Amino acid sequence: MTLLRLPRCAPCTLLAITFLLTSAPSMAESGSLAASVPHTDAQLDAILTFRAQEILDRTERLEGQSNDIRVQVFFDFNEGALRIDFGPGILPNHYGASFEDQHDDLRHTLVHIAQKVAPVKTIAFRYDGREIEAYFPEVRREAEDAQRGRERRSQGGHAFVSASHGYYYHHGWKKWVLQRDPYHGVQEDFITPGYADELQMWLARRGPGVASTRPRSLLIDVQHPEASQPWWQMAARYAIKERFPENPEIWNSKGDRVYPGRDYDEDINSRPLMANHVGADVALHLHTNGASDASASGGRAVVQPGRQNDLLLGRNILCYMKELIQNTEGYGEFSVDGEPSRIDKGENRLSQMPSVIVEMGFHTSPEDAAALQDPAFRTASMKGVEKGYRLFREGKGCVPLEAEPIDGIHLSEGGSQQVDVVFDGYPQYPIELVTTNVGCPPNWTCTNGRVRIETPGAKPNQITLRCENAGSAPIFWNTQVVDDDGVKSPPVRHWVQCVRGPGGPAASPGVPPGVDAATAG
Repeated sequence: MTLLRLPRCAPCTLLAITFLLTSAPSMAESGSLAASVPHTDAQLDAILTFRAQEILDRTERLEGQSNDIRVQVFFDFNEGALRIDFGPGILPNHYGASFEDQHDDLRHTLVHIAQKVAPVKTIAFRYDGREIEAYFPEVRREAEDAQRGRERRSQGGHAFVSASHGYYYHHGWKKWVLQRDPYHGVQEDFITPGYADELQMWLARRGPGVASTRPRSLLIDVQHPEASQPWWQMAARYAIKERFPENPEIWNSKGDRVYPGRDYDEDINSRPLMANHVGADVALHLHTNGASDASASGGRAVVQPGRQNDLLLGRNILCYMKELIQNTEGYGEFSVDGEPSRIDKGENRLSQMPSVIVEMGFHTSPEDAAALQDPAFRTASMKGVEKGYRLFREGKGCVPLEAEPIDGIHLSEGGSQQVDVVFDGYPQYPIELVTTNVGCPPNWTCTNGRVRIETPGAKPNQITLRCENAGSAPIFWNTQVVDDDGVKSPPVRHWVQCVRGPGGPAASPGVPPGVDAATAG
C-alpha cells in the first residue's frame, strides 16, 4: 500500500487518550445520559480533522487537483463508522490507483487514532458531499461488470497470488522507478515476491487440488529490455503484456490516455483483470503497509464493500494469520486486526472472484519491518493466509484452537483413567495432547506426558492419568492441544486426587509415593 512521507503527529494520539480519560461518562452517568450523548464527539472529530488536514496539505498533487483542499473527519464511535469528507479540488483528471493511494495514509493514521476510542468497522469517503461514482461513473460500471462475472463463476481451486508493485515507467519523469520507497531495510516492491513464493508453496502442499498463478515474472537472470532491470523486479503489467500480447484490455486498460501515472494505474488494474482472464477462483494480493505515523503497526486486510464472500474470506485470513503469527516465538503480541477494512480499491473492485488485499505489516514501523524480514514471520503469516482460504473453501469460519474444561477425578492408588480432551478449532495434524504438572507435592514424582495423534480420528483424543500411590492433596495439571505448526490452545487446569483403596488409610506424610500422570496409553 502507499505511504505519504510526513512527520509524525505524536500529540494527536496523546490528545485522543487524554480525551478518553477526561470526557468519558461514569457507569452511573451513562444510563441517564444514554438518550442525550451524541454519537460523535466534536473534540475527537477536531483531532481527526486536524491530523487529516496536515496529511492532505503535504500530499503530492495529481493532475487536476487543487493546492488548497479542505477535509473534515467524523467518527461515530457507537457504530464504529469513520467518515472523511473532502471539499472541492480533490478530484484528479484521471481516476486510478494513484488517487486511491492518496487515501491510504489518511486511512491508516485516522484509524490508528480513532481506535483509541472504539473499533473502526467502516470507512466512507465523500467528495464535496457525494460518492466518487458521481464523478467517475466508470467505478460503478467496473464493480457491476465484475459482479456479473462472479455470478457466472464456480468455486474451484485456482488461486491468483499477486506480489505487489515493482518497477514501472513514469511518463512525467520519463524514467523507470519503483512504486515504493525503502524503510528500515524493507523495499515493498522486492520483499513481496518472497511472500508470494511462500504462500504458493503452502497452497500446493495443503490445499488439495489448488493451482496458483502469479502475475509478476519469476525470471531472475534475465533483464527487461527497456528498463534494464531483472524481470522479477518489474511490475506485473509488463510480464502480463509479454504473456498476453493479444489482450491489451488486460495490461493497457487506460487505452490511448497518457498521463504521468498511467502505467502505475494500469499495473494495479492488470492484476485483477488477469485473474479474471485466467479463471482464478480467488485473488490474494500481498502488500506491506506504510503510514506517516511510525507507531501504526500490525497485519490488516482490505475487501471491497458490499461483497459478503470477500468479507468472510478476509475475516478468515486475519483470524488464522493472527493464530499462526502469535504462536510463533517472538510474535505473541504482534497485532492483527480482527475485521477487514471495507474500502473501494481497484485490485478488489475489478475482480470477478473473492479478492482480498493482505497487508502483512507496516514497513514504516521499525518493529514490523524487522518482522517482515524474518523468515519465521513470513512462514507463519503465509500459513495463516493459506489456512484462512482453505477453510473458507470448506465453508468453515474463524474458530480459535481451544480445549474444553476437564473435570477433576479421584483415582485409587495403582489405578488409571482415560480422560477425553475435547477441543474446538482446526489444528494442523499431527497434533499432541500435552499435559504438564503445575504443582507436585513434596517427595512425589510427577511425570508429564504427551499423546501424539497423526490424523483426525486415528485414535481417541484422550490422555491417561495414573496414580502409583496415594496422598492427601490433589495434584494439578495443565493440558493443551499443540498442532504441527506450533499453534497451542490455552492450557486447561484440572486435578487428580490419588486415594487409598476402599478402607485403606491415606499415605503417611514423608513416605515418597509417586504418580505417573498424563502418559500416552
